[in-house]
Amino acid sequence: MAVVITPKADFLVVEFEQDLSIFAVNELFESLKSVPQADADKVILDLTAVSEFDSAGLQLLLWLQHSAPAKSFTLSHGDNPTVLRVLNLYNLNPLAA
Repeated sequence: MAVVITPKADFLVVEFEQDLSIFAVNELFESLKSVPQADADKVILDLTAVSEFDSAGLQLLLWLQHSAPAKSFTLSHGDNPTVLRVLNLYNLNPLAA
């Protein structure tokens, strides 16, 4: 499975295990459809294990955030260079100088 969704006390952890790219977004989309309806108000998106990340993967994450506007999303990437490259490319990394 490419994504693991784990409910915790009052939040959800969504762990992406490998690719977040055009080749995986269809499967990931099917897995993520349940996240907007989940009871948790906070969602942590864990991208630390992502090996490929492209604009299709970014669009999927933006769709997820847009489809659940009442939820608070936190992005965790553990300084993953693949993820940082895409976030910097689209000027979405708040830590980039």
